[in-house]
Amino acid sequence: MKKTAILTYILSFLVYPLFAQDHTVEIDAELGDRNNYFATCWSMGAVTVSDNGETLISGDYSLRTNQVTNESNTATWIKSPWLKLEDGNVTFKTRLDGNAGGNRNILVQIIAYDPDNESTGEGDVAEIGSFEFPNPINRQTEVHEVAVSIPENYIGETVRVFISFVGSGGSARIGMDELVIPGEYASDPSESCLPVSPKSDADGDGVADDEESYPEDKYRAFNNYLSGSDYGTLMFEDLWPAKGDYDFNDLVVDYRINRITDAEGDVVEVVIELITRAAGAGFSNGFGIEFTGLAPEKVIKVEGIKTKSGSIHTFTENGLEAGNEFATIIPFDDVDLVLTHPGKGALGINTDPKFGFQEVKLQTIVMTLKENGETTEAGPTPLEDLEMENFNPFLIVDQNRAVEVHLPGKRPTRHADQSLFGTKEDGSTAGGKSYYRNKENGLPWGLNVSVSIPYMVNKEPITKGYTQFFEWVTSGGTAYPDWYVNKSGYRDNKLLLNANLTEHVIIRPTRPTHR
Repeated sequence: MKKTAILTYILSFLVYPLFAQDHTVEIDAELGDRNNYFATCWSMGAVTVSDNGETLISGDYSLRTNQVTNESNTATWIKSPWLKLEDGNVTFKTRLDGNAGGNRNILVQIIAYDPDNESTGEGDVAEIGSFEFPNPINRQTEVHEVAVSIPENYIGETVRVFISFVGSGGSARIGMDELVIPGEYASDPSESCLPVSPKSDADGDGVADDEESYPEDKYRAFNNYLSGSDYGTLMFEDLWPAKGDYDFNDLVVDYRINRITDAEGDVVEVVIELITRAAGAGFSNGFGIEFTGLAPEKVIKVEGIKTKSGSIHTFTENGLEAGNEFATIIPFDDVDLVLTHPGKGALGINTDPKFGFQEVKLQTIVMTLKENGETTEAGPTPLEDLEMENFNPFLIVDQNRAVEVHLPGKRPTRHADQSLFGTKEDGSTAGGKSYYRNKENGLPWGLNVSVSIPYMVNKEPITKGYTQFFEWVTSGGTAYPDWYVNKSGYRDNKLLLNANLTEHVIIRPTRPTHR
């Protein structure tokens, strides 16, 4: 017996219409009516769905032919829907009803797709295998399990599997059940069951153009924004471990982070967009971002950082800060590199309206993890290794590399002075989980809000501008989780400013939205 290939459509007893699953196309007759199979682009000639016990193989129904007395392959047959063949075997079970007959064979054939045949799409037919029932046909009722392998030249092609039941003499009928074909369903019932139009893939990366963000770049496929495609806001208080004035405007940075992946799901590059909006401090503060868990050896290069001559930082060849356990970027080592101080005795930048507005600019940093399809020897980085829990931004206080201010609960880098933890108002314990929380009430020194929000006028505590903030913190985040939203009673707009990139002015928020 020659080895053969067939495709199958997976049919469910309970779900209609039918859907392909696990890249097989199957038919087991259990829907009980062949019209249900016609609706999903199967075709049958002189074959029924039957519960006749003489040809029943499994379940409540099997496929059953008329009397097979013709050697033509178009007399009694089944055709699968169009499908994209995959490697494997076409398998089925078959039996006779025991009536007399001269011979009975099953032919497994492939119908090629012909786009010039606009009515059916069917092209050339080629036999890829057959099964011959042993003689004598009379009184034969044994169930046979048949497997036919897909020839290599058909793998990946869009075809129909064409099964013919042929024979001569007598009146024996053939039963068939559990037909399974390896492949992906490719018929379109709404278009006369013709094959679905192949999707364009201009860059050849295996992802259809209309499904990816970079259809002409074979090394990039998808955008994956860390916390949505809108900007979030980071705000810091720089007098840690002392409480300070608690206005949270010593550094205000809007951010958006896009982890671009390729067709294989590996992160190609991390695009960090920063809009430094305000610096209400008299210090020359810097800003860092650690990607906790990401080995520095996986980073090919970092581009877009701003550092001054004589920087307090040392950098490795790939652009990361040296000496850290995890990949750490220093977007700027001095806020004056990204915001211009107004002078005239102003304490900070963009936090006191009487000193005017300084221009806010977009800074873009790119951390490359895969270049031209190649990673470092440390290997690829899957998307799940760069989630929000791995995002660890921090302020560096007044050119003192040992003093870092992180978001609450986040660990410092190796450069931090561990002796500062637990001093003054700080409740941190070195090596513990309570980093950067006030020892009395848990108030933080750093904030990360998922949307862009206004910040405080200089010297006004955030608890006055955002009236539900204190309740949110002291409740452990259960009360007023939307404390930053512009709802009635949530804000004192007289105390809030909003320097942003698009407006190029300092905006005092208008009346709150009532909900």
